Amino acid sequence: MAFTSYEYKGLCWSCSDALPVKHLFSGRLGEPGDWPYSADREERWLRDEVQNRVRGIWTDLCEGAGLPGAVCFTRQVHGSAVRRPAREEATLPPLHTLPPDCDGLCTGEKGLPLAVFTADCVPVLLCDRAGTAAAALHCGWKGTARDMIGSGVAALRELGAESGELCAAIGPAIGACCFEVGFEVVEAMIALLGGDAEGVWWPEEGVKDKYMVDLKEVNRRRLMQLGVPESRIDVSPDCTICQGERYWSHRSTKGLRGTQASIIML
Repeated sequence: MAFTSYEYKGLCWSCSDALPVKHLFSGRLGEPGDWPYSADREERWLRDEVQNRVRGIWTDLCEGAGLPGAVCFTRQVHGSAVRRPAREEATLPPLHTLPPDCDGLCTGEKGLPLAVFTADCVPVLLCDRAGTAAAALHCGWKGTARDMIGSGVAALRELGAESGELCAAIGPAIGACCFEVGFEVVEAMIALLGGDAEGVWWPEEGVKDKYMVDLKEVNRRRLMQLGVPESRIDVSPDCTICQGERYWSHRSTKGLRGTQASIIML
């Protein structure tokens, strides 16, 4: 399995050959503040030039990736809720009404793109091999600890998919090389994985009370615990901090950043 990179009009994205349906993990989308929607309606975001730039970014991304010009979005809250959006919710940014709070979307409808956003957190795209059900999940460490993966797999089961028939791609995110945390994060990963947590964390060399965690690997192991075959789970090697020229990182920019989108469509 491997990720292949693509470019179009200055935008970049990658696709995994593990997924048999259309999908993408984008690189940087715009500049800091070029959000697809705004929570606080700040004056800068409402300016015509920003609105036009945001719409242009999404128009080009959909055009280059062969997606319809309307996508379903979430307002992510680092939880574990997964919802099934209606087709009429699909739209093109900029959005002036906030989408519903959740950290995952699922669907059994064809031609309905689902998107989640990340800028260090782990994006996970799932579908079954027959291409009858799909989900897009946002897995920060809090959502991972709250079993976002479990919620996503359960949602696909409700749509008729079987765990053993699922395929998964874990996209670009903060790598184990850069995810320095306190022990509370380690404890949360141990609570999630139990005996399978060995090797996903270790003390940071030379730094007291700090630890390194492989959040991509935590999510990969949780998928396997839930019955997704290891042979059908692909993991991007890209780290959003180490490859800052391609990706936005919340940590490295101290929040002064744009975003990436991960999209899947049956």
